Amino acid sequence: MKVLHIDSSVRGEWSVSRDLSALFVHELKNADPELEVDHLDLAQHIPAHPTALFIRGNYTPASERTSEMIAELQESELLVDRVLSADTLVIGMPMYNFSVPSIFKAFIDNIVRIDRTFKMSGHGIEGLLTNKKAIVINTRGADFNNDHMEPMDQLQPYVKTIFAFMGLIDVTFINVSPVQFSEVDARAKAINKGKDEIIRTVESLTSQIQ
Repeated sequence: MKVLHIDSSVRGEWSVSRDLSALFVHELKNADPELEVDHLDLAQHIPAHPTALFIRGNYTPASERTSEMIAELQESELLVDRVLSADTLVIGMPMYNFSVPSIFKAFIDNIVRIDRTFKMSGHGIEGLLTNKKAIVINTRGADFNNDHMEPMDQLQPYVKTIFAFMGLIDVTFINVSPVQFSEVDARAKAINKGKDEIIRTVESLTSQIQ
């Protein structure tokens, strides 16, 4: 199995989502010593935002693209290749302002590519990222486990929608909160609960491929 391990926190060594995504990959390696891991750190390698030339090149047939279009799409092509080559995406993702980090949105805007991750067919739009799994380890500063905060979650609905658009419908969310705006005990309890859920998820994932 090949994993694309994506980190999207800008907090470096202070990041809880990074610690938890690293734990997930560590446990997965223990279960499968032959596991291949490709680590993409979006904070270290922020994808460029799409430009007008990017959009024109994306919707121009590959055989008709100019050299300028090809150059503009080069980074996107490499990111798509990394996604396509993976069986499973393991994503460490903090919630920023109720949604995904902007660097992750830039990543998404680079990989939503016609005839690469989706295509137009007689039945409409067909996603091409089939037979893949995604595990999203999502940390939230505040406690979202209540009726007041839960409706503010714009992250999970967006990620589910955009992944499904590309054909990736097997998505597991491990939501960990609160990890910042809380008492020390509540934070520790949330993180430990997240670690337990990671262990269970790894066990379930590895049992499916044995």
